[in-house]
Amino acid sequence: MSINAHAGQLTEVKQEFGIYGASKIYEERHPVDNSFFMSQDGYMIGIMLNNETYEDEIYTGLKTRFAAGEVDYQSAGTGTMNGIPDYQFETTGYLGLPLSDNNNSRTTIFSGLGFRYLLNASGLKQSSTGHSGYDRESRYIYMPFGLNYEVNDWEFRGEYLYFLYGQQKSYLSQVSSVYSDITNDQEEGSGIKLTAKKYLEEGLSIEFYMDHWDIADSKLDVSGSFMEPRNTTSETGLRLFWSY
Repeated sequence: MSINAHAGQLTEVKQEFGIYGASKIYEERHPVDNSFFMSQDGYMIGIMLNNETYEDEIYTGLKTRFAAGEVDYQSAGTGTMNGIPDYQFETTGYLGLPLSDNNNSRTTIFSGLGFRYLLNASGLKQSSTGHSGYDRESRYIYMPFGLNYEVNDWEFRGEYLYFLYGQQKSYLSQVSSVYSDITNDQEEGSGIKLTAKKYLEEGLSIEFYMDHWDIADSKLDVSGSFMEPRNTTSETGLRLFWSY
């Protein structure tokens, strides 16, 4: 059984630790006319763990990552706000079937279950127009459906993310004690993940990746007054991995 992957060698076990940097763009659109409402853009720096096995013609995998960064806010009516802390945690389990296996190439189809947590911490900050920020938490549960292709020292992966359920919590009480925190259920959306990975010598590899989410308008909160508008998130970056 081989653990390290490099030039032209497929492996039965992949255990990797990675670091990465990425740009991030988040945008909300008006629920009626789809006009621009607000956006946040900035950077993320993170770490990632990959554990994957190909055993008895079954593929199993677990990918987990954590990132922190800062984003800048701009809106159609409440000004701008810079340097907002942004945090992200995501873990996904995979189960799949390798369709072909020879010395130089392997194709695997897979599905699984994933969880994604986001925290945008603008609480206690003020925009350029004097509007108060507040922390926002997002939780997504989703199923990936994808294809992984390995040939020589390259690996290409694509995943469609079927959105199962989400929840958005907005801490409006940080703006004023007059307000209560609100929670919105999210039931519709989708995402996509694309990666291209190059295996180098000495157990190193470098990967380009792109993640994109499109989440529909949420349900109204229990008061019937607040909703989370349609939003998209795009993240693009590079990862550097070490096999262990």
